[in-house]
Amino acid sequence: MARIILVSGSGGAGKSSVAAATALAASRRGVRTMVLSFGVSRGLSAAFGVEVPLFSGPRGVPVGINDHLSLHEVDVAEELRRGWNSGQGGLAALVAGGLERVSAEEVAVTAEAAHVVTLLRLGEYVREQRHDLIVVDCPSTSEALQFLNTVSAMSWYARKQQAPAQPGRRARLMAASLQGAEASLEVRDRLKAVDELLHNPEVTTVRLVTSADTASVQESQRAYMHFNLHGLAVDCVVINRLGPAQAQQAHVEKLKAAFTDVLVLKVPHQDGEVVGEKPLEAFAEQLYQGEDPVKLGEPQPMLGLRKDAVDVYLLEVRLPFVAKSDIELSRRGEEFVIQVGGARRNVVLPRMVALLPTSGAHMEGDRLIVSFQKERGV
Repeated sequence: MARIILVSGSGGAGKSSVAAATALAASRRGVRTMVLSFGVSRGLSAAFGVEVPLFSGPRGVPVGINDHLSLHEVDVAEELRRGWNSGQGGLAALVAGGLERVSAEEVAVTAEAAHVVTLLRLGEYVREQRHDLIVVDCPSTSEALQFLNTVSAMSWYARKQQAPAQPGRRARLMAASLQGAEASLEVRDRLKAVDELLHNPEVTTVRLVTSADTASVQESQRAYMHFNLHGLAVDCVVINRLGPAQAQQAHVEKLKAAFTDVLVLKVPHQDGEVVGEKPLEAFAEQLYQGEDPVKLGEPQPMLGLRKDAVDVYLLEVRLPFVAKSDIELSRRGEEFVIQVGGARRNVVLPRMVALLPTSGAHMEGDRLIVSFQKERGV
């Protein structure tokens, strides 16, 4: 099973440099590595010094960097065209918004379509078993969370198909897409399999990249909480582009104090651009100090639902930096909703738990613990 490292964080913090350097360092150890990204920025190609045509030439194909490393910047439109199967099949049903006889060229490449296609490509690389490590250069934190929550969001819409129509074009299109997806069990199962890998801390961890400034410190704390809320393991925080300024050092101390339970790595500001293999190797050496970039830190095990006694179940979710007063909880049948600020997670309860009433909720340190218990005398 391939190991997956997701590199995310605040915009402009140097995520692509960290992703490229991590992949290159692993490949130098003989690890068969794929580094991939999606979007139009082509940041990975720039980091490796790979020149790509501005608007023409082959798109969305893997590029060999060395004997153990390949680079793939996923071109969503090309992936759609290649996997369309003459306008039919599971992929067409999933992203064509429920429309019939639509060609790949006619489909608008929405964020939802990009996320689905990238997840399918990631799953294909895992199934091929040609790589020991897959490093994903994710977008900035908010889009990365949408990407990682794609399957959960789709499942939510699927459960609401029988409910009154949701307002808004996006909701209608998503619901229509899911009606098509139900006809394609293979695509649905492939997406579910990838989602399970992403939420397995033994397979997938997040590497959070940030800068040493006030806004980035707070954004990193929020991002860490969001990843934990959605059941994703963070293995380290990378503080990038550090200079000698006293103000930056103060922010570094804040970050170290905030992330006492996570490995914190620091990288000084580079004199020149981190472009090409030699600069990337120097960057990786400063980042990892000769340590194995794959086996890094010990991410805390993800929490979840467990049986505590007869007809008593506990749901535990790690919510760092959160006070009980910041949390809103609600119950809608088989769904238990946890909301912190603008972040929300809908936890689908197993049938045996959904039949039990919610009996209480409290915080123990940074853990939210919710209990479900059969009422006495019932």
